[in-house]
Formats: sequence, structure tokens, C-alpha cells
Amino acid sequence: MASAPRVDDDPGTPLLTSFSDYLRKVRGLEPKTREDVLLGGRRFLDTFRHHHPGQNLEALTAEHVLAAVEHRLSLSATTGTRMAATSHIRTFLQFLCWAGHHDQDLDRVVPRTPHWRLAHLPPRLAWDDLRRAIDAIGATTPVDIRDRAVLLLLATTGIRNGELRAIQLQDIDWRAGEISVRRTKGRRDRVAPLLEETGAALADYVLRARPKVDSPYLFLSFTPPVAAFKCASPVSRIVRKRLRHGGIELGRVGGAHLLRHSLATQLVRQRRPINEVADLLGHQSKIQRRCT
Repeated sequence: MASAPRVDDDPGTPLLTSFSDYLRKVRGLEPKTREDVLLGGRRFLDTFRHHHPGQNLEALTAEHVLAAVEHRLSLSATTGTRMAATSHIRTFLQFLCWAGHHDQDLDRVVPRTPHWRLAHLPPRLAWDDLRRAIDAIGATTPVDIRDRAVLLLLATTGIRNGELRAIQLQDIDWRAGEISVRRTKGRRDRVAPLLEETGAALADYVLRARPKVDSPYLFLSFTPPVAAFKCASPVSRIVRKRLRHGGIELGRVGGAHLLRHSLATQLVRQRRPINEVADLLGHQSKIQRRCT
């Protein structure tokens, strides 16, 4: 009768031993916490090797991470276990970068809002569905023209609701095809590129639809008194209304953040560099701090 394989025969043992040392010496975790985090790292490693046999960790991509997170969360029954699962995976990915096993800081791919209702990852839309919803918006009324520009800007730049409301006319560089994004969540101004279609939609709105009032802000309401949007609700209503008119069934999440998550997922599936995705979405880079 063949004996069971020893733990020492596991090819992942040296890596997990190094991970355990990292948790103890670098992170300073207590034994019980270290044991839990180590188990989370082992599970992540097992999932990756099961679905991608023979591949080294250098081949790990953001798409692999998202798939592993989704699998792990599907096995978690409570909010607490989901939070622990994502935290452990994030710590393991930080270790891989710190120890030189991977050249990218993939821990930022792991969702940081692990309160799931209908899915195990933040809701997102397929680009084809979003494209149909945008195409379904007419261009005959000022409201239609404004709403199409709003959805295109959100869908192609990933800016947040508050960032969109803060945009002023002077923030658009028409010649360079760029828009300055201010009042960001991280209090760091950034520049987002404008796709040709998005720039054209903004120009159409400014020239043909935007109310002729003395306001520095780009997007204005059409309900008297005409002014900039003062809170998030009007923008969220525009997004939900247009998506539903485009035939998309929405759950409780359906505002600007849904389009932001959709863009992030689309870019990850296109295997765009994590730094590029993070910069576009306005996430502060941690690579210099952790990987140098």
C-alpha cells in the first residue's frame, strides 16, 4: 500500500516557509494570526496550480487573481470569512512582490469592499451591453445629448461620481484630448485621456445642449434653477435610467461606480498593466513603496 505523500514533497513548501518567515519577521504577526494567513496563502496557491498546472507564479495575472478571489468567496458563508479571505490573499500577493517572486503589485486587484449581495465580485457590465445602452440614447434633445456624454465619460475614464460633478469647462484640454480630474478621493489631481468618441460627445454637449448660464461646471441640470449637480443622486439616476432603457437589468448597484468597475474589469481582461489601470482609476501606486 502506497504511503501518503509527505508535506515536504509539496513543491510549494519552500515558498510557504518563506511566506511564514515574512509574516513573522517582517509583518510581526502572532502565531495564530500567522497560521490563518498562511492557510489563506496556501489555498490561493493551490487554486492557481489547480487551474493553471505547470505555470510559475511569474505568469500570475490580474485575471488569475480575480478568478481565485471569486472562487474563494464562493466558499465563504459570512461577511467575516469573506473579509478574512480577501485580506489573506492580499497579504500573500504583497509577499510575492516583496520577495521578488512577481514584478507587479497584484494585491490591488483584490476587491476592498467584500460585502457581497448578488455576486462574489463588485457588479460589472459587459462592454457589449454597455455599448448597446449608450447607442440607445438619442441625440435629439439636450437631455439626451448630455446623458450620452455623461455615460461615455464615466464608461471610458472610470471617474467617480463626485469627480464628474467637479469637472469644469477649463479642465478639458481639447487639443491634447485630455481632461483634468480634480477633487479626487485620494486628494490627488490626475489627467484622464479622452477617447475620440467621448471628446466628440462632450463637444456636442457643450456646443448644442449645455444651458447658456454663467457656471464654470461642465455638467448642469436642466431643472430650474439650472446649476451644477450638488450631490450624487442626479448622476446616479441618469446612469440607471439610461442603462434600463438600454435593456440592462439592474440590482441595487447601478450608478457611476458600476461603470467604473466595468471599465476596470474590461482593462484587466485585456491584460493591461496593473499600473496603467491603477493610474487611470486614480489609485495611488504602492509599487515603489513595496517592491524597491
